[in-house]
Amino acid sequence: MTRLPVALSVLLFVLSLSGPLGSTAQPPPDSTRLLPTDARLVDPETKGVTAFLNLFSPEDYIFELRSEQRSGHFLGADIYAAGPILTCPDGHGTEYGVPTRTVTSPGDARQTIDSLAARDPDVVKLVYHPYRTDRYPSMNRATMTTIIDAAHRHNLKTVVHIETWSGAHEAIAAGVDAITHTPPAPLPNTTLAAMQEQGTAWIPTLAVHTELSHWIRHPDKLGNDLLRAVADSALLAAYRDTSGLPRGIQSRIDRQAEHRDIRLDAVQKGAEAGIALLAGTDAGNPGVFQGYSLHRELVLFTQAGLSTWAALAAATTAAGRFLDVPLGLQPGDRANLLVLNASPLDDIRHTQSVQRVIRRGRVVDRPALLDDAESAIPSVPTR
Repeated sequence: MTRLPVALSVLLFVLSLSGPLGSTAQPPPDSTRLLPTDARLVDPETKGVTAFLNLFSPEDYIFELRSEQRSGHFLGADIYAAGPILTCPDGHGTEYGVPTRTVTSPGDARQTIDSLAARDPDVVKLVYHPYRTDRYPSMNRATMTTIIDAAHRHNLKTVVHIETWSGAHEAIAAGVDAITHTPPAPLPNTTLAAMQEQGTAWIPTLAVHTELSHWIRHPDKLGNDLLRAVADSALLAAYRDTSGLPRGIQSRIDRQAEHRDIRLDAVQKGAEAGIALLAGTDAGNPGVFQGYSLHRELVLFTQAGLSTWAALAAATTAAGRFLDVPLGLQPGDRANLLVLNASPLDDIRHTQSVQRVIRRGRVVDRPALLDDAESAIPSVPTR
């Protein structure tokens, strides 16, 4: 048996499961749907993820849910949350039908952060992609910089959604604490140097950039026991029967395959330069599954050239440092551990072989956990 510090996913999207067309296998998040997912994240027979950072959900809902979980009203994975995603009017994040906050100017940005800080988010999430506006507009550089500065005045870390390295470089220069996603282009040396100088963390989310193509092209892999515990048979069947895929989805699959090595090379370059890499998945998007895809992200990290030690750190101690949560095996660390049937140092896929979960010093009682998920759902608003 191998003991491993808590597995913590640092990037989850609105919590639903999507088929290859983007249609969800369950309704949008509400008080009867999100909680069971949260609880089963720590289920030792499914995922073994004991904490997560949600970077976009209806803020009334996710902050109330976080409060209920932290006060012990229900069992489940520890919740860290940004609440809304800060974007410009009609910008990325507004298309999902999920309430969020839009900002139009530096003055508006300061007021928005002052208001949001009163809700004590764990981080502030913003969208900035000024060099790719073919799909959605982007906030301007002054507004982006003001959001970061205002958040830091409230001692809040910031995470920015990026789509190009040029946009990422500007956010890094502005002092953002972490960038998320991996543009489909080589990582420029100048941007890498800026990350080193600023101490910027990086959440590559390789899963969301590669896994749709992986499942469509390798449907035999859909029989994984851990995956089948996460996704129902109808959802998985949608990935097997792709005869009616629209041209746009097929183009997305082809682009993922085309850019896969470029993205893995960028992650390897960042790791070799000492950039703090954090494991996150953008779960909720097509090809990405709650809990399970965190294990896949670690596999992708090793395929990018990271050691198994480095991949594990990205989902445990490094993630804990970013959130100021003491995760590890030292005195005073939070007593959250996974007990595995085999060592992930030998094969990173062994993180999927979870024997038991120890949370806050207690072995997780699976029947009690799942019963609690069904019966103790808090009544919280989604609007």
